[in-house]
Amino acid sequence: MNMHYTTELKKKLCTDICLNGASTIKSAQEYNIPLKTLEKWITAFSKDNHCFDPKFENVNDFKLINSPIDSSYDDLSNDELKKELMKKDIEIARLKKGYLVKEGGMENKVFVTFSKKNTE
Repeated sequence: MNMHYTTELKKKLCTDICLNGASTIKSAQEYNIPLKTLEKWITAFSKDNHCFDPKFENVNDFKLINSPIDSSYDDLSNDELKKELMKKDIEIARLKKGYLVKEGGMENKVFVTFSKKNTE
């Protein structure tokens, strides 16, 4: 019998068990969750404590680098629009290759890979 548990419940239980020292067995009994299921959640949470954080549902929720939240393109000239479009194209190409650019200031850009393909 497949049960669906909310990510909020999973995160709450894993936080209580891993960080606050709550009992795994008592938590499983209290919430009527199979112990093996709870142990799988705890294993995933131990590897990455953000695994149960909310995911981005659409592109509008994700803020790209150098992209103002309330960007209005009506005020920009053609040259400024071309420059902005070029920045977006570069960002898309980097994301396709598996790179993420974190800025450490205007001169210090750090390229970080987020796939194993780029580390070989």
